Amino acid sequence: VVHMLFWWILKGLFLSFLLKTTLCLNPDDPNVCSHWESYAVTVQESYAHPFDQIYYTRCTDILNWFKCTRHRISYKTAYRRGLRTMYRRRSQCCPGYYESGDYCIPLCTEECVHGRCVSPDTCHCEPGWGGTDCSSG
Repeated sequence: VVHMLFWWILKGLFLSFLLKTTLCLNPDDPNVCSHWESYAVTVQESYAHPFDQIYYTRCTDILNWFKCTRHRISYKTAYRRGLRTMYRRRSQCCPGYYESGDYCIPLCTEECVHGRCVSPDTCHCEPGWGGTDCSSG
């Protein structure tokens, strides 16, 4: 039992490590969107397993040496694997943004030639430049 408990604790620590490494986006970033997702976890669960218990009682059956066979349903603890549905919040960049480290960076389908991408497909041009991609002087 102690070995099994140790195994489940170790599994839980590993899963929490994976969650922390995959969910590293800053939730306060306005360009981070999140949603709830479900996932299945295999668990070991106990249940009462019925079995037929045979016992003998004294009776008047002379052919069986005054012993009669009786049956009763008894229960013992057994274990089985089951699936449990768990939920976690998954962070990802909102549409039009891509992940770079801990941040969501806007994506411009055309390069901002003389400027920088400030929101999806929106360039902020350097002084003296214009156009959708900052290429017009």
